[in-house]
Amino acid sequence: MVYVCASKDCQRTVTQENLNQLPGIKCPHCGYRILFKKRPQVIKRVKAV
Repeated sequence: MVYVCASKDCQRTVTQENLNQLPGIKCPHCGYRILFKKRPQVIKRVKAV
């Protein structure tokens, strides 16, 4: 799973392995505690009934 730091100054990608190295959930580069999941490039289409 890949996450993106929400800080406007940082915005680096963070992997699950990087998060496991630190106690708690925070960016290992800047220490910001808000991370977003990076969305996949594939668009999922569902047929409406």
